[in-house]
Amino acid sequence: MKLVGYNIQYSRGRDGCYDLARVACAVDGADIIALQEVERFWPRTGMADQPAELAAVLPGYYWVYGPGFDMDASTVRGGVVENRRRQFGNMLLARWPIVSSRFYALPKMRTTDHFNMDMPALEGVIATESGPLRVWSIHLSSISSRERLLQIDYLRDLHARVPAGGGAWTGAPDIRGDESWSCGAPEPPMPADAIWIGDFNAQPTSAEYDAIVGRADPLYGRPVYHGDFVDAWVAAAMPRRKASPTRTTGGLATCGSITVSSARRSRNESGARGSTATPTARTTSRCGPSSSHRPPLEAQFASESSTTNVC
Repeated sequence: MKLVGYNIQYSRGRDGCYDLARVACAVDGADIIALQEVERFWPRTGMADQPAELAAVLPGYYWVYGPGFDMDASTVRGGVVENRRRQFGNMLLARWPIVSSRFYALPKMRTTDHFNMDMPALEGVIATESGPLRVWSIHLSSISSRERLLQIDYLRDLHARVPAGGGAWTGAPDIRGDESWSCGAPEPPMPADAIWIGDFNAQPTSAEYDAIVGRADPLYGRPVYHGDFVDAWVAAAMPRRKASPTRTTGGLATCGSITVSSARRSRNESGARGSTATPTARTTSRCGPSSSHRPPLEAQFASESSTTNVC
């Protein structure tokens, strides 16, 4: 199973061009795709509805979208309100049906000297061929470690409460004989295990990384406890990546990764680095006849086994 995590930076490449076609080309072919910084109705991207446009160029995927930042972008023409929301959020796409999804706005601290906004976490339960899989697309704050640690604590608490709370609905499939609520379907699955994919705005040596996978012990290393998270890159025995500054919209160093519950850790790949990975595809854009795009590292892995290039 191939999973891709990619902060697309609202489709803006290192060449300054906005081009969703390049993003789609980079991730197409993966089984599950978790995107961050996907937006709707912003002037900088021509008021595009990026979730809808991505879905149109990736027609073989089921998808859900959750905005963290949501502001009015409506217009009035001839006395008629054209209702639109200026949104900025996360997206999940999968080759299999996304049985249910839930969106969470992560904790935010009010700043007085830096721009800060609501950040999203999107959860989806995907009906894969080997059973239901709970996957998250997460984007932590770029402002401070203090805020990111609050967000990680919040996410870990949500994860721990899943077995007790269950899925989108639980219990009998009817309310006093009325099955219109469940549409006659059985209770939806909600696995205890989960995969976190996203832009955590943190390095592997950071306090945030330790908060997700546990602090390393000088003698025993980083023990894996039952029900806890592990870094899938480490679990797959991949070469240790060097921490290096990468350019983001906030100008801070980032290192996206996938963490996965221990029961699933051998099945998944990781290593997303947003728009900082090596270019592997070229395509036409509105900024010129051809310009390079920097797809996620997982997309490079996927393209190595492919004999065709749709771009």
